[in-house]
Amino acid sequence: MKVFTRMKAIDFFKKMPSDLLEASLAGAWLSIAATVIMAFLFGMEFYSFMSLTTSTQMLVDNSSPNDLLKVNFNLSFPALSCEFATLDVSDALGTKRLNLTKTVRKAPITLDLERVGAAADDVHKPAPKYDPEGHHDEALADIDFSVPLSHDNFVDTLARYPIVVVNFYAPWCHWCQRLEPTWEAATKDIHEKYPEWDGRIRFAKMDCTAEVNLCREHFIQGFPSIRVFRKGHDDIYIGGAVQMHDHEAYTGDRTKEALVGFADSLVPSAGQPHHKHENLTSAPKSSGCNMAGFVLVKKVPGTLHFGARSDSGHSFDHAWMNMSHVIHSFYFGTRPTVKKFQQLQRLHPLGLSPDWADKLHDQFFLSQHSQDTHEHYLQAVLTTIEPRVGGKGTSFDAYEYTAHSHTYQSDSVPSMKITFDMSPIQILVKEISKPWYHFLTTTCAIVGGVFTVAGILDAVLYSGMKMIKKVNLGKQDEASQTAPFGRSERRGLLTFSDKSSRSSYQYADGDDAQ
Repeated sequence: MKVFTRMKAIDFFKKMPSDLLEASLAGAWLSIAATVIMAFLFGMEFYSFMSLTTSTQMLVDNSSPNDLLKVNFNLSFPALSCEFATLDVSDALGTKRLNLTKTVRKAPITLDLERVGAAADDVHKPAPKYDPEGHHDEALADIDFSVPLSHDNFVDTLARYPIVVVNFYAPWCHWCQRLEPTWEAATKDIHEKYPEWDGRIRFAKMDCTAEVNLCREHFIQGFPSIRVFRKGHDDIYIGGAVQMHDHEAYTGDRTKEALVGFADSLVPSAGQPHHKHENLTSAPKSSGCNMAGFVLVKKVPGTLHFGARSDSGHSFDHAWMNMSHVIHSFYFGTRPTVKKFQQLQRLHPLGLSPDWADKLHDQFFLSQHSQDTHEHYLQAVLTTIEPRVGGKGTSFDAYEYTAHSHTYQSDSVPSMKITFDMSPIQILVKEISKPWYHFLTTTCAIVGGVFTVAGILDAVLYSGMKMIKKVNLGKQDEASQTAPFGRSERRGLLTFSDKSSRSSYQYADGDDAQ
């Protein structure tokens, strides 16, 4: 018991008897005001504790050097045939990848950007083989096969023979010049083997510099282009079903033996439905191509190069190439899920604009002159979002970029280039939550601080009012002490009388004074 009695000495909250406590009206008003202030501050602190707080930092990109960046694209070229549309990728480290096919899909489109066929994976084709130069020159010295088809006899020729193989060429083309003697030798052999009276197959050629419109009607963009036209049944069996085709493109070797063997394989199907030949592909039925897919690149400056190119020996007329295009979408990384997009909207320092990740969305770029090349320069920056829930495991990357476009006339084959440069600066946005003990500490500070300030104000007011009362009481005491002297002064007024030569003092109350 003595221990407990001694412990009372360290009591921080010593009590006073209630009889010694005095309540005041000013203290009551201060208590009400303090309660309202404490409730208001507590509510504001609770709102601050529950509200979102973010921390934005700028730091050097800490991505691994081996990390690859996914570049997604969907573009339409109304005047570039899928037959020759290619994508090449290069970067500042000297890496070059030509004619990417694994992650690129092509779909033929019209000038109005409407699809006219199914999308297909781009397949890399090996370069065709040629006969040695000059191999057939002596055999064809006295034979003239130089008369090409024209718009006057083209339709009649196709209607006369069940199968017509046409070589669309340009005299200035190197590959056409190399193919010419082989083509003439193969034509001689085929026409001797299958003479006019047989009439099942014919080889022909067309000069596209003389018949520009006719070649464009058949969407010829590269030279030489070998097309197969069939009379009667234009059907191909694919998987047991019959599919209609107008004509096909030959993609095999360009040697005499290969061409003659190809013709022999076509003859049995003259005028009949036939199975697809391994060296035949569907010829383009439209002038344009939609290219969609993605590429994986290193995080260094690089270029995506879209244009017409052929690994199988074709030349292109620069004046014929039109690289007008529509960029349906072009963005870096992966699209965020709905949940991550909502988090990004909440945490992004400046908010999200509709084109926050795709500044080139649905933009059309027109070639107004021949040989116009289009170039787009993009500068991308990485923003990493780390939400409060889930920690680092739920963080995700979002890429934004600025775009600048330029069109100029090129001396080489017109193309479209997208050059990108990754910023070395990474923006890290973290969602910060206040710890519970911070809220508890602040709450105690609010209660204690307001209570202390209110107590000080109450003490000041109480002391001030007490001093005022003391002053008033002092004045009353002074007035009461001087009151009798005042009355005798009025009664003891002196009077002077000069009725006689003697002077005498008399009090007003009749007492004599000497």
